[in-house]
Amino acid sequence: MKLSQFNDAVDSIVRIDVPAGVLTDLPTVENTSEQSVIDNEEVVLVKPNYSRNFLLIGTDSAIGLDPSDPAANRDHPAGYALADVIMLVRVDSNNSVINLMSIPRDLYLPIYSQGVSVRDEKLASALLVGGLEQGAPTLVETVSTNFDVPIHNFAVIDFFGFEQIVDLVGGVSMWFEYPIRDLASQLFVNQAGCTVMDGRTSLAYVRSRKLEALVDGWWRRVGVSNDMERNQRQQDFMIRILTELVDRGIPSMLSDNELIEAAVEMVVFDERLTLGDLLDLGRSFSNIQPNQIVRNVLPVVDVQLGDLSVLQPGDGWHSSFDVFRGFYTSAQDVTILLVDGRSDDLTLVVEQYLVDGGFTVETFESEPQEQTVIRTSPEQFEEAVFVARLIDPIPHFDFVTGLVGPIELTLGNEFEGFNWPPLATEEVEAVAENYLDNETTEETAPFVGAGVKSQFSMAPTLLNIPTLVEGVNGIPPEGVTCD
Repeated sequence: MKLSQFNDAVDSIVRIDVPAGVLTDLPTVENTSEQSVIDNEEVVLVKPNYSRNFLLIGTDSAIGLDPSDPAANRDHPAGYALADVIMLVRVDSNNSVINLMSIPRDLYLPIYSQGVSVRDEKLASALLVGGLEQGAPTLVETVSTNFDVPIHNFAVIDFFGFEQIVDLVGGVSMWFEYPIRDLASQLFVNQAGCTVMDGRTSLAYVRSRKLEALVDGWWRRVGVSNDMERNQRQQDFMIRILTELVDRGIPSMLSDNELIEAAVEMVVFDERLTLGDLLDLGRSFSNIQPNQIVRNVLPVVDVQLGDLSVLQPGDGWHSSFDVFRGFYTSAQDVTILLVDGRSDDLTLVVEQYLVDGGFTVETFESEPQEQTVIRTSPEQFEEAVFVARLIDPIPHFDFVTGLVGPIELTLGNEFEGFNWPPLATEEVEAVAENYLDNETTEETAPFVGAGVKSQFSMAPTLLNIPTLVEGVNGIPPEGVTCD
């Protein structure tokens, strides 16, 4: 497809006019540009140095589905739709990280439209409250207002469009320890191991609320079959389909006439998302790996309102959105005092690696040390964990009450190198917390180099990311590849 054809295709995508104030403006920043060629036409691809939040909205509209498709059977008129999937996605091109959070459709919240609280409803009903033309902006405004999180763009896809995109990429490879089924959504995966799911099967999987697994000859319920488990399966599926897209090659997809023309039919965007934005995002994440896609969980509680069973935000809900507000530890927030206590001569190599990662580093030599140690105050626990995730093996910690200044990292002879990707936050936190009980009290002057700031962010730290029961989330175990 010529670039001009691509431009025409994107311009013909249905877009929704959004009232002023619903979407958050992107910050004005300096961008970096790269020359690239798409089908013999030179184009400048701009890599934006900022993050943007998308709200992905999957509706339960059955228009276009074959009548034999189980998803075609709706309990409301064909011209109306509820939000079946609501997912907040933060694409951080600077750090090459994508953060996901599913927002349960059964959350009972005030529905906002043009700055006014209309009434309290389940979140899925925001599309109905807003009507055919303003349903998506109403949902965006409701999420943004209730959770104090900026949303820069949104995209809407229905059941038919979802099935189309899965089929166009050749299906999605999943792995299950047991055969699985859901009689309600008509999901049937009859064999354990790797399976390639087509559009209809994939839709049945992400819609499943009563998943069962065949274990020792008996069909057994998986988990407690609530909306949160369903949301996590949807996130797992998102990770798998992104992996499939990367394996196919995002640049080649930008020249895929069939795929682009299908997108015209199946996706509705907000009015601000441009051709340049799509090219930028495709370029920025053309080689993204599963470990760069991070799942976040919104804590919720079950509530009974008369005869209505709903969900409401639970304790800690506000901080769970911090990563989507841009509040997280980054290399620009951390200064390292690097103390080299090893017997080799690789000090400059280690220092350069940390500097390339965005830290400001001051290096000093010391007598040889056996152990690698991070020394800091308990107040800098999060920053200490952030640095330790990079170190192989996980260092020892020395938390000193009253200590101020940069993170002191002493490299001992046990130091073997750096981890990339970094270790999981939970793994390192579990080690570091054991040292907090042994913290010492010491009055000390600031470290040499305190207060120096660096210029480049690394990936965010995240807390308490749960995993699904092994064998039912579709993710292959270590050492297994589904081709």
